[in-house]
Amino acid sequence: MSVIVYAQDLSGRKDDGYYTKPDISAALDIFFDTPSTVNFVDDGAEHVLSREDAEAIFAQDGRISFYNADGEKVVITRDPSRSA
Repeated sequence: MSVIVYAQDLSGRKDDGYYTKPDISAALDIFFDTPSTVNFVDDGAEHVLSREDAEAIFAQDGRISFYNADGEKVVITRDPSRSA
């Protein structure tokens, strides 16, 4: 099952990313690449999101959205064009 990743870019380049990954694990590898990487459920950076929680939310909803340490929104969804 392929997933679609949207990653906001607030750097000023306005280079938001839209791309696909073969599965949720490969997509989350980008955003949870080191133990020191911190992502948040909310844009106020008050509630930390663990990789395990992100995987559980995705498994239940088929979609996960969160914010990285720079406040950039990330949305990962199942690719409906690749559903079996």
